[in-house]
Amino acid sequence: MKRIIIASVAAAALVGGGTAFAVASDGTDSARSSSTAFQATAARASLSDAAHAALKAVPGTLDSIERDHGRWEADVLGQDGTWHEVTLDANAKVIDQRVDRDTDAEDAAEAKALRNADVSATEAARKASSGTVTSVEFDDDRTPVWEVETVTNHKERDLTVDAHSGKVTQAPADDDHGDDDSGDDD
Repeated sequence: MKRIIIASVAAAALVGGGTAFAVASDGTDSARSSSTAFQATAARASLSDAAHAALKAVPGTLDSIERDHGRWEADVLGQDGTWHEVTLDANAKVIDQRVDRDTDAEDAAEAKALRNADVSATEAARKASSGTVTSVEFDDDRTPVWEVETVTNHKERDLTVDAHSGKVTQAPADDDHGDDDSGDDD
């Protein structure tokens, strides 16, 4: 039961983005050095730090980077033209790196558009920084843009940054059509 409580406190701290410290005990009043301690902390590295570390691990062009569950996940178009997935911990230390072998014609078109972008992912994040940037992703569906997600005072804001001019605009509202989490009973 004590382990469940400790895990719950740790999970709540991670979800809330805060810090928690819990110690498991054998039920006696005396604290022992063999007690289990767990400290959970929110991501400490900035998007810029994580992007730099991902590009150091895989030289190339950053296609997307996002903070998810205390980790950073990045997609990089390597200098050799292969797509890579890089996972970094909260301190921007690479913990996993692999080649994405599931590529198709759309990926080739995106690679071409990404190489032709005048604005990089980190530049887009700087231009759109109206708070903490939690995600930057290249989108070449129509006009090539960077989709940037920021959080200020617990409020999420979605912006787009033109990949050529650097112009920042408010992203169109997400209509949730086709989203499995929409809760619609159609």
